Amino acid sequence: MRGQHSDSEQLSPFVEAVKRQFAPNGTLSRATDGFVSRPGQVAFAQSVAQAIEQADTLVVEAGTGTGKTFAYLTPALMSDCKVIVSTAGKALQDQLFEKDIPAVKRVLMNNADVALLKGRSNYLCRYRMENVQTLPSPSAVQDLAVIKLFAQTTRTGDRTAVKGVAENSPVWPYVTSTNENCLGGKCPYAGECFVTRARNRARSAKVIVVNHHLFLSAMACQADDETIAAAESMDDLMGQMLPAPDSDEGLLPRADVVIFDEAHKIPEIALNFFGEELSTFSIKTVVKELQAVLLAHFQPYAPKDSSWAKECDAVVYAVQDAVLAMDEAGLAEDTNLNLKDFVDLAKAAEALECACGALTHLIELCEPFLAASEEIEKHASTAAGLLPLMNDWVLRLKAPQQAKGSHATPSVFWLERRKAEVRLIETPLSIADKFARLRSANSDAAWIFTSATIATDQGNFSHFLGELGLTGAATHAWASPFSYQHQAMLYVPQNMPNPRSVDRDAFIAALVHESWPVIDLLAGRTFFLCTSYRAMEHAAEVLRQYIVDNDRDYKVLVQNEDSRQHLIDTFRKKPNTILVATMSFWEGIDIKGEKLSLVVIDKLPFAAQGDPVLTARCKWIEAQGKNPFVEHQVPTAVIALKQGAGRLIRSEYDRGILIVGDSRIIPGANSYGRRFLMSLPPFVRTRKLERVLDFWRYPDKSS
Repeated sequence: MRGQHSDSEQLSPFVEAVKRQFAPNGTLSRATDGFVSRPGQVAFAQSVAQAIEQADTLVVEAGTGTGKTFAYLTPALMSDCKVIVSTAGKALQDQLFEKDIPAVKRVLMNNADVALLKGRSNYLCRYRMENVQTLPSPSAVQDLAVIKLFAQTTRTGDRTAVKGVAENSPVWPYVTSTNENCLGGKCPYAGECFVTRARNRARSAKVIVVNHHLFLSAMACQADDETIAAAESMDDLMGQMLPAPDSDEGLLPRADVVIFDEAHKIPEIALNFFGEELSTFSIKTVVKELQAVLLAHFQPYAPKDSSWAKECDAVVYAVQDAVLAMDEAGLAEDTNLNLKDFVDLAKAAEALECACGALTHLIELCEPFLAASEEIEKHASTAAGLLPLMNDWVLRLKAPQQAKGSHATPSVFWLERRKAEVRLIETPLSIADKFARLRSANSDAAWIFTSATIATDQGNFSHFLGELGLTGAATHAWASPFSYQHQAMLYVPQNMPNPRSVDRDAFIAALVHESWPVIDLLAGRTFFLCTSYRAMEHAAEVLRQYIVDNDRDYKVLVQNEDSRQHLIDTFRKKPNTILVATMSFWEGIDIKGEKLSLVVIDKLPFAAQGDPVLTARCKWIEAQGKNPFVEHQVPTAVIALKQGAGRLIRSEYDRGILIVGDSRIIPGANSYGRRFLMSLPPFVRTRKLERVLDFWRYPDKSS
């Protein structure tokens, strides 16, 4: 329903107290400069307070500028409950912990202990950092030097604070730990462990700030159907999964209030965590870890008529043979394929079966040394944990059409090929039942889901509710208070080709050509957002050439050339900047003012065709008598487009231009374009460049 509360509605003392904080002269007016009491924000906060009191499930779309962060934080902090706040990404997680929560606590005079918790791969591991043997490239060696210098002064060990090392640097796996290679309490650096410190703080805190990946990872550890069915409460569920010191299980304590910000991302992320994965990289990595310890400490005890290297190589070579056999069966590099699309995987199954045998033999050879070495014990245990999954995939490769999954709902089994590695993945086609059962196990808690982009078609929540099985949830939608018809313009260039009629590079070149007059008018100050990495790389290349050809001093920043946070900080600080990025930059970024005045989006963000999970889900939806394009693909793309467009106007004083290069958004071009257009804020719209230039040059005439 559209959220609105009657003035005559009888409010409880708690809800009334929350409401007072948002008055024009209330306490929150002192939290930030330029605070404005907005009806939507007040109503949102009131709804959250009522949900907390009644342990209800609440789903809210709050348009940009509503002030949703303060709207849910204020009642959460005032409730004195145990609270988990989960966000879509680490950037928003950091903003909540470092800026928003302290601001609300200060004005409320609230002393709740707040902890920030991320997944273990976000923290430096002192042991691994100090014991790096070899690195894959000279650039990784340079990155290691930067990280070691950072480690001398950091209190948290959070890798996002490391400047000058790209997010995709190959050094990161060598200086961070995984659940599989962490030595836990037996590590010589256990007393200085950044992960342990963060987790201990989280367990004792009143408010824990996590991200969706971590929350769902913790839930997935308890998500097998039998465990969920047997649990009568979340306490019971958590109690069945008491963590080992080096385990990622049982990370999160029971909470009275669970708040998901940027909740629209949960269905996509949850699919990954409620599935299963076996990668050739993970098998080879654990064998290499074992080999390093065996060669360093147990060389004199190598097997008779063999060597540790030979025994480890037997596993690695068998795994490589499996990859080659998959290549021969049709799994080309940089592709994803449904297991059932292969004609013959017998050779791959045979090679993986050989790898199982070789790994079993290697584990047996390590048994005499388990008591003498914590590292051998840990790596051998990890290797043994891989064997059941390896055997499952041997059976699936032998008989793809009869592949069985581990879920009550149907699964798709698919293979991903990247460079010299293969990932074997089982993904459930729906997580609605599983998520609903996890939620029901903690039915005495309040569950709050909010985002600027949950609904489609002007307030329709059915897609989101269905994805997560949120039956019985209250829904509200509050529009943005911004005056979009005066502040922003949507420009769809007339001369753009249909993206399906030309190749990707030609389309991007055309979009840069059409956008350049606007980019040049604004002297940069642009986000150029693409739906693929290849489009991003080509856009950066073409833009840099335009800058040279036109003798401009604009700077082009490109995703993965530095860390995400450093790229954003640089964009904010340096004038005349263009940031080119993919979908991960479409959301969670808040740049107010003239620094960001133009957002260019290449295409409607439909999922890539040929994706095995999408294809299988569409067939499954179709088998239920529904239209997968209308009911799944379009709503998902609509929400993504709303997110990208949402980067543009972030305050009442912003002005900006949104360029969409995809003419399919024009009403009448197809049966779905209008759904995209109507889901966007009410920008002034045009297809003429002259109107765009006039809009910017003569703001007083904008209408």
